[in-house]
Amino acid sequence: MKNLIPIIKRIAESITRTENMRKKLANFLRDIEPEVKLVYKSTPGSLENIKIVGIDGGLIKKSLHGFDCILTRAAGVCFCYKDSRIQSVKYFPSRFPTPIPEVFENLSDMDWNYTATISRQRTEIKTAVQCIDRFEPDVLLLDGLAIPHYSDKPSKSSIIYAGYKELIDNYKQLYEKARKRGILLAGVIEDSRSAAFCNLIKEDALSQVKGATTPLIELLDKTRDTNLLFLLLEKGERSKVFKYAKSSKEHPVLRDFDEYGEKIYSFYLKTAKWDRPIRIDFLSWSSETIQQTADKLASVLLAVSGQHSGYGLPTPLIEADNVAKLSDNEMENFYSQILSLTGNTPSVMKLRREQRPF
Repeated sequence: MKNLIPIIKRIAESITRTENMRKKLANFLRDIEPEVKLVYKSTPGSLENIKIVGIDGGLIKKSLHGFDCILTRAAGVCFCYKDSRIQSVKYFPSRFPTPIPEVFENLSDMDWNYTATISRQRTEIKTAVQCIDRFEPDVLLLDGLAIPHYSDKPSKSSIIYAGYKELIDNYKQLYEKARKRGILLAGVIEDSRSAAFCNLIKEDALSQVKGATTPLIELLDKTRDTNLLFLLLEKGERSKVFKYAKSSKEHPVLRDFDEYGEKIYSFYLKTAKWDRPIRIDFLSWSSETIQQTADKLASVLLAVSGQHSGYGLPTPLIEADNVAKLSDNEMENFYSQILSLTGNTPSVMKLRREQRPF
């Protein structure tokens, strides 16, 4: 460790210099705000007779000598508000949902990773569809993106591509049901790694503003959205709305969603003073309602988030996560039950890296 100290100091100094530059950039953007309009003020909305559902899923996986197995589960939690207070909290399928086991044989490492993620997402989206029928909510919040991540899409030649297509159909069913019922549907991303907003600033805002120096513009190339917006936004403020992708037809996942791909938008919202902004992906069914939908969502999310100044996730999603998450013990119990019925046959042997005698 002693030999690393000089290197660590240089890294820390570099981080500090870059952060100071980001503060200058945030101050500059604040100064030119009337000209570029990047920030919008929001206020907590009324929680009078409103139902908000949070959806989250859990996944745990284990590879054995002869097969791979996963446990997934999803939870829907409905917060029913009256007179700005929580009147009741309801759960689907239950307060303690049973995990869903799946076993797969002869999958490559890549297909195995794709399969596990697709299975978890499919369980979540099916649960979301069922929660709409069961609770008839006003707002439905997904934990994470409103579509699958592009890195989770298998190639068309993969043996699991059919499972991905089924997942897309599940999402479309959810979108259509939300549209017909007039439900505000959004995905809430707690730790976004996106730089879409920074790219928007660079291309559409700073390029047209006098005083935007080259170092400030170049800084955006190595800055994530939330890193900048933590400095730019105050609690209760949201960013400008932007399209999820410039062209849905060229996006590797959005192009699979047909007309829905053109209706997905995003913005960032700071719900707690000392926490990073959360990213919101949402669907707006017409170009005339984009801003109104963003304002409604921001209003609702501010009302159910930020009870702690250092943590700004919506309460329904926090509770859904508590219900859905899976522990290593649950997988070990599942494995032990299989082992007790099969005996220690080659297929159920653990991988060598889990059985090293030293």
